[in-house]
Amino acid sequence: MENTIGDVPVEWYREEEHIGYDANGRRILKRKWNDSIEHLLHMVDDPSYWRKVFDEKEDRELSMSQSQLELIRRLRGSLMPSNLLTESYTHEEVACETSEQFLLSSREPKRRFIPSRWEAKLVLRIIRAMRNNTSTKPAKNSIDDAPKLIWDAGEAFADMNHNALTYLPAPKAKSPSHEDSYNPPFEYRQELSSDPRPGLLDRSQGRHFYDALRVVPAYSAYVIERFQRCLDLYLCPRVARNRLEVQPNEILPLLPNPQELKPFPSSRCLKYTGHLDKVLSISVDPTGQWLLSGSADCSMRKWEVNTGRCVKKWQFGEVVKCVDWCPRIGVNIVSACVGHSVVLLNPNKELCKNDLDQHLTSARAMRDCAGMSLPWKEKDEVVVVNHNKPVMKVTWHKKGDYFATLVSGGNNVLIHRISRKSSQHIFRQQKIPIHSVMFHQSRPIMYICTSSHVYLYDLQRQCLVKKLFSGGQPMCCIAAHAGGDNIIVGGNDGKLAWFDMDLSNMPYKVMSSHASAIKGVAFHKKYPLFASVSDDTTVHVFYGMVHSDLNQNALIVPLKILRSHSPHDCEGVLDCAFHPTQPWIFSAGADKTIVLFCDEM
Repeated sequence: MENTIGDVPVEWYREEEHIGYDANGRRILKRKWNDSIEHLLHMVDDPSYWRKVFDEKEDRELSMSQSQLELIRRLRGSLMPSNLLTESYTHEEVACETSEQFLLSSREPKRRFIPSRWEAKLVLRIIRAMRNNTSTKPAKNSIDDAPKLIWDAGEAFADMNHNALTYLPAPKAKSPSHEDSYNPPFEYRQELSSDPRPGLLDRSQGRHFYDALRVVPAYSAYVIERFQRCLDLYLCPRVARNRLEVQPNEILPLLPNPQELKPFPSSRCLKYTGHLDKVLSISVDPTGQWLLSGSADCSMRKWEVNTGRCVKKWQFGEVVKCVDWCPRIGVNIVSACVGHSVVLLNPNKELCKNDLDQHLTSARAMRDCAGMSLPWKEKDEVVVVNHNKPVMKVTWHKKGDYFATLVSGGNNVLIHRISRKSSQHIFRQQKIPIHSVMFHQSRPIMYICTSSHVYLYDLQRQCLVKKLFSGGQPMCCIAAHAGGDNIIVGGNDGKLAWFDMDLSNMPYKVMSSHASAIKGVAFHKKYPLFASVSDDTTVHVFYGMVHSDLNQNALIVPLKILRSHSPHDCEGVLDCAFHPTQPWIFSAGADKTIVLFCDEM
């Protein structure tokens, strides 16, 4: 009995014990099939067992006939079933003859004919038009049954617009010549045989000429050539694409001429020499008369800017990594990072080397006794602030009463107050190393620069205000504009990023100007200038105008590339600083010199 499951897929009954239902609605249980051993025994005992196949839907075995096996063999061998095709043709011819005889013998009588209503209406319309003496013709069917030409080479369709696309005529095939003729003229044959070129000679030897077209054999490459021709027609582009010819000068933004943006530093004016090792840091006093420098030769020097003369020298027992001048006018205080301490002293007072050594030695002893605290030690107008780790950087607040220090490894930032002689940790132990810190110009905010972000931390509310992203470039140094809403950040990959905090937390401009890591960046306090220095021994000067109108973005123009230092131990220029009142810039290099660049007079 056949299983009745309808159009339900057989897969639904794979895990069931029945397959379908009978006429009374009872389940039809599946047949229990033989296991592998019984299947093997049947194959050995029954020679025709291999012809049996299992019909899963009908749940029974079917035995294939010899004709079915022959059909399967031909299909698997990619052969045409010729014997079946002949039988079908004979059957069709017989069926056609029988049906024609049946139609002739049993033709319907005319009385059964029913006229078409639509044809009657058409005849009636023609009769009415003839009565009204109107020369009308019956409307023809608008649908043309004739074959359509896909490609029309006529000029009538040259200006047609197909689906708002430019019409392109079909590419024309190459016209045949004497070379393609089966019976070319006698002159062409003589030309082939007399031409000395090897290509034509070989071609003439392989050619066969025929007197009549009926003796020409079939062209073997006809199908392939027609197929290639159809591909050319099918894949031909239907839109004329106009190539854009853009000049490189048109892509670049329109920038003003650098000669119109003067004054800016453009030439070397003075060179300060005297250090015995590379100069690590420089700082200019608020009046612009004196210059302070710290070097790896464990000394700090005070220079006169206009003459380049070394006025004073302080010798320490350790490397002076950073120096900075108090920005408050009238307060003569300079700071220097020496080992684990920050030394604050008056640059106008004479101190001998023994006094400084005694101050630092006693400060170390107090630091070892105090443990985690940061004692202040003052003697002979020299203040030493001890730290638990080597101090890498010192920066001052604009008012001159606060300064911040960054210890080695960038684990923490400390803020010190001179009037109260107190120190305070801003954060706990940091997992992400801090590379640079800086105070805001007018608000109680501190910029904290890491390798991937710049954090704006509110010191009064003790919360994070904003977080700036570098976009993937590693950052190492930072400088802020006088307005406080724009900062520049230098990276180890030689890229300089400009951040506009009113615009976005991503860089407004990224300038790939240096070939090596950027070691220092600086803004001018009076002129719209900023600069960056790198290990490639160059100083890049830029014009950066920040407009008071918030709808207008900052204008950044590269001005000048200054070169005056030589590389030493794979290092170039290590620090830079602008003059507070003049468009001058100082650069400290690893070649033990300091260079002053001035504007052209």
